[in-house]
Amino acid sequence: MNDSAMPRTVAIKPIPRALHLPPAGRPRWVCPKNLKLDLQYLSWGKRRFGESAVPVSRHHGWIYCVVLQGNPVLRLRSREVVVQPRHVLVLGPDCASGWAANSIDSVADLLTWVWDGPPRCPVLGAAADGFQSFSADRVLIRTLQQIHSLCRRELERPDSLSALALEELRFRMDVAISRSQAPKPFAPEPALRLELALRWLAQNVQERNPVAPLCEYLQVSAATLNRLFRTHLQESVAVYHTSVRMERASQLLKNGGFAVKEVAYELGYLHANDFSRAFKRFTGRNPSQGVRNSIAL
Repeated sequence: MNDSAMPRTVAIKPIPRALHLPPAGRPRWVCPKNLKLDLQYLSWGKRRFGESAVPVSRHHGWIYCVVLQGNPVLRLRSREVVVQPRHVLVLGPDCASGWAANSIDSVADLLTWVWDGPPRCPVLGAAADGFQSFSADRVLIRTLQQIHSLCRRELERPDSLSALALEELRFRMDVAISRSQAPKPFAPEPALRLELALRWLAQNVQERNPVAPLCEYLQVSAATLNRLFRTHLQESVAVYHTSVRMERASQLLKNGGFAVKEVAYELGYLHANDFSRAFKRFTGRNPSQGVRNSIAL
């Protein structure tokens, strides 16, 4: 058989690893060799990839990129992807990539990190030769902007605690991105606030004047809080809280073996007589009757 007829295997030339820096004057930070940090590179600000494209190459770490504005073109080995604003990209170290633009005048605003180690959350740990793209809402964008700012501030004067501080910021970053992609159960805001309010009242039966601290907990006004209760429960916060306290008192008197005075103090009353009057007003009987009934049982 003629050797010329044999199929030939064409070797694919490996793409080298390289860090292509922005043009002179564009903001960036590169980790000095004397610093042992997980964070290897930071860049931020506007880029004109039409004027200065980034060649396709592999990298020495995991790239995180937030596209704030513009439509930059992510160049991969075999295709190009137009990235929309408000998207987060995570690229593995063997994902050969670069940047270009649809036109020479287009401008993109990016935040970029290069971390040495892999993502801390499994959802971000794609194959080392692949990449993932995540849409980002305003909350996630604001969080990542804050983390990027804190990274820059930490690196202005790095010290012996910088590695630990950056590790904490890396965890926050990975958790924020991962949580943003998790399914969110639908819960209208008023319903969620009411759920939180009822839980707080059940856990704070000793609070004599619950409205002010509950408003502080929920970060709402007293008018908003009472409107929430009257809309959904047809009663005020104070009336509902009193019913919770009296139900707890009945349980303690009946099953807990507590004296009337002990129950009064447990529920936050300064004087046992105040508790007795409130209990009788709510139930129509004296609390001592509950104690006698429990003893008889």
